[in-house]
Amino acid sequence: MAMDYADVSKKIVAAVGGADNISSATHCMTRLRLVLKDQGRADDSRVENIKGVKSVIKQGGQYQVVIGNEVSNLFKEFSRLGNFTDGGGEAPKAEGPAIQRLFGFVAGCLTPMLPAMLGTGMLKVVLTLLTTLQVVSATDATYQIFYSIADGFFYFLPVFLGWSIAKKVNGSAPMYMAVGALLCYPDIVGLMGGTLESATEYGEFLGMGCTYLFGVIPVIETTYTSSVVPMLLMAPVMKWAEDFADRVSPNVLKAFLKPLLFFLICTPVVMVVLGPIGGVIGNVMATAFNAMYGAVPWLTVGVLSALMPFIVMTGMHYALIPLFMNNIATLGYDVVVLVTMFCSNICQGGAAFGVAAKTKDVETRSEGIACGISAAVAGVTEPALYGINLRYMKPMIGAVTGAGIAGLLAGIMGVKGYTMGGSPSFLSLITFIGGDSPYHSVIWGAVCGVLGLAISFAVSFVLFQDPQKQAAGTPDAAAEPAGVQAGTGETIAAPLTGEVKPLSEVADDAFSSGALGQGLAFVPAQGKVYAPADGEITTFFPTGHAIGLQSDGGAEILIHVGMDTVKLDGKGFTPKAAQGSRVRKGDLLLEFDMDLIQKEGYSMITPMIITNSDEFANVVPVNAKALQTGDTAIRIYR
Repeated sequence: MAMDYADVSKKIVAAVGGADNISSATHCMTRLRLVLKDQGRADDSRVENIKGVKSVIKQGGQYQVVIGNEVSNLFKEFSRLGNFTDGGGEAPKAEGPAIQRLFGFVAGCLTPMLPAMLGTGMLKVVLTLLTTLQVVSATDATYQIFYSIADGFFYFLPVFLGWSIAKKVNGSAPMYMAVGALLCYPDIVGLMGGTLESATEYGEFLGMGCTYLFGVIPVIETTYTSSVVPMLLMAPVMKWAEDFADRVSPNVLKAFLKPLLFFLICTPVVMVVLGPIGGVIGNVMATAFNAMYGAVPWLTVGVLSALMPFIVMTGMHYALIPLFMNNIATLGYDVVVLVTMFCSNICQGGAAFGVAAKTKDVETRSEGIACGISAAVAGVTEPALYGINLRYMKPMIGAVTGAGIAGLLAGIMGVKGYTMGGSPSFLSLITFIGGDSPYHSVIWGAVCGVLGLAISFAVSFVLFQDPQKQAAGTPDAAAEPAGVQAGTGETIAAPLTGEVKPLSEVADDAFSSGALGQGLAFVPAQGKVYAPADGEITTFFPTGHAIGLQSDGGAEILIHVGMDTVKLDGKGFTPKAAQGSRVRKGDLLLEFDMDLIQKEGYSMITPMIITNSDEFANVVPVNAKALQTGDTAIRIYR
């Protein structure tokens, strides 16, 4: 059945906290990418239960809703539901490990350029195919015109990246693009190549050719066209320079003084420092990859192919684009993105086909076939990855096994990709045309694809078993305690993000003994408490350290922030709601200063107790090592 885009869009907007909670919205090939003002207001489980949604991923400050290859059509309806921007506006500070935030930023800068990158890349493929078949000549005017737009996008990539970075950081696009244009300006290209006739100041610095700024500051000769690393390194500098120039420029002079200061700061930084560093990083990346690929190509491609689905799960496959672009520019080919994703994508499809062939459930068979075609033919893997392979787990073994073996063969036979042309799949095989033997990689790529498809299909078919039917209307019926009627009770969400501990590890007998009721405890990762359910605040201690709620389902919930923190007499606690208030799940209730509380010598472990546990048939905390705000924490059965 076709997806009802309008209905799904309305449900997503409601589940993430309403239109007023969405700061910006855009999409890539498979994901709706939202920047939420408060991620705590989003109900992850509610979003994931919407028919048509494959998964939810929080990464790089974005709330990503995985839809599949129908996301562009969905977005047309979604964008009508609110005055959402397409990436500007102030995003909340990204949380999580530094490397995850960095890759999230890179992916966010490169994602908006994908349509142009894929379109011009495919145009290059078509032109290569036409010249290889001698349908047209590379000297024809028609060829030159089409090749100019195909190659022009990649040549002037720093300019387009300036636009994309400006969108990401809410900066001035024309000014950021001007910095990119500097790197591509013909006289700069000649100057950096040592061929500009009018320039006489050439010398050597650290063993590299250079020219000079102000006659004394060395500017190392390198090439910046088709590059991405220098502009990515410049992103924080450009943002700082723009903010600084705006802050120091008087209003009456700001129209010209702000951009003047911006360019006076950014020009020497990019030419003298970060541009050359970016060039060195690019060369090191190419050299390291070339050495690894030259020494053990079969292992390099095989391992990366097997790991690729897990990279896709984090959304970090877009962050590999700089390495792909660098390989194309410096080596003339790529295997890191084009070949490994080719093997992985096809095998995701093969595993889904294996499930479809074995299942006796008509709906699962239909989903398996659709997801398999999407992955193997179109290269869109999220439906297969989340809808089939991860959902049933064992097919994932088939996908990884097939991709690894296909990648090993691709590495041994030297399969290479020569340009970007759509998501890697059987349809994109023509991107493997090129090199001294134009059809070598195409032929062996097809062999590797078919081999990987067959292996992933076979392993998935053998391992997959139809799961037992769950009780109607109960998504987690299999996990319910014996003797409990399916479908009754309620779920209580995690009120904060952090590590989960059993009550027995709480250093307070009132909690650890269960005398106050059943529940669990958290070691908070951030100082915010959100409502775990719809209901009413029955108690909010004046000191702010403890909150009592009664949910609409009848659960009496106690959240106690830290141990003995009542002695702080409210110091470090900032209530955001009041006793007697009606709250909805995800509403912010309390902020607390974790550093202050810990410096005062108090434990941060935070129990959440169902104080009327005796009124229910069972109160079951989830078996998890960590939870995020909004995740299901406790299931209550009547």
